[in-house]
Amino acid sequence: MQPGARLHYVDWLRVSAFLILIVYHSSVAFFPDMDWLMKSPQGSLGLQLTMDFPRAWRLALLFFVSGMGTWFMFRRATAVGFLKERFLRLFVPLIFAMCVIVVPQVWFERMAEDGYRGSLLTFWVTRYFTEGRYPIGNFTWAHMWFVAYLLVMSFVCYPVFRILSHPRAKPVTDWFERTAKSDGIYLFFLLPLVLNLVLTPFFPRQTNALYNDGAWFAAWASWFGLGWLVARHHAAIIAAIVARRYHSAAFALVLTAYLYLFCFTQVGGYFLGNYADMTPVFKLLVFALAWSMILALVGFGAKHFNRESAALMWLNRKIFPLYIVHQTVVVAALYYVLPFDLGVWHAWFLVVAATFAGSLVFAMLAEKLPPWLGLLVGLPARRATPQPTVEKSVAAVPEQGRAVNT
Repeated sequence: MQPGARLHYVDWLRVSAFLILIVYHSSVAFFPDMDWLMKSPQGSLGLQLTMDFPRAWRLALLFFVSGMGTWFMFRRATAVGFLKERFLRLFVPLIFAMCVIVVPQVWFERMAEDGYRGSLLTFWVTRYFTEGRYPIGNFTWAHMWFVAYLLVMSFVCYPVFRILSHPRAKPVTDWFERTAKSDGIYLFFLLPLVLNLVLTPFFPRQTNALYNDGAWFAAWASWFGLGWLVARHHAAIIAAIVARRYHSAAFALVLTAYLYLFCFTQVGGYFLGNYADMTPVFKLLVFALAWSMILALVGFGAKHFNRESAALMWLNRKIFPLYIVHQTVVVAALYYVLPFDLGVWHAWFLVVAATFAGSLVFAMLAEKLPPWLGLLVGLPARRATPQPTVEKSVAAVPEQGRAVNT
């Protein structure tokens, strides 16, 4: 890769990660063992088992790629400029989504579960803001918790990034670079794992509520920081990551086999934990799988997908607004599809298709908005300058997720 070349593969990772997330959210209602915003009376254990695999690493990948994007923004902005950009890019869509776009999700849920029959406008004006926080009340950030976490991470990690960028931190960053070029890179997953295990006694549940989610916030922030470091040292370490891409994929395959044998299905005869009972051994396997998958995807992506694509550029710009609206579309599709009792796979296919179609239409219509309104749904103003080089290739950081369906 030439210095200054755009890292197209990172854009591929970003878009792919969010498309996987959207498929996952479109599937959760059909999981027999999970209660969600809306639940199909007919579940599919096969679909749940299939989605157990991306469930182990999808969020780690999103935070990691977000960290990569943050480095390219960090390196070219002043402190005030960086924090201002993060605030506008993340806080504004977060608040707008919480106050407008998320509202129909709760409305559909209340109609399906509680028999509410008022209009969306009536629910929005009289109940959404006045009955407390979800799930007892109605006000929620729903899947936008991911954006809230990224916003907080950007501010909390900024001083750490500044310290690591100081010449006095060179011994630390040199050590990272040496280790990342060796087999020691496979041990970096211990950072999020150890932080999560140490903090779990104080924050025993994963809540995605931020204020009481310290163990998982520390883990997500670690993936975010690892992405920042990999981007910062990209020129020096990417060749080593590419060279190990088959090893990384092999590690991921072995870890996946262990998880399916001893956690997801217990076919192996021993129980090592699962998503409902996150034992330390289960977390070890999941975090190791997440890191192996990240390294494999980065390696194969940098080797085979680091090329320009008009479709990629088109999707990359729309992926944030598409994400912002997707869960509202999922819930709406479930509300209208499930009463037809079509069977699991027909209903699932219709929900997935409706979610992609509806979300994409929303993102395309958002492009027609004036720039100041586009900011509300995550669209930055179009630049009149030529396509950005490496510094701007991943400047639009991924921003997304949800509390009860991690």
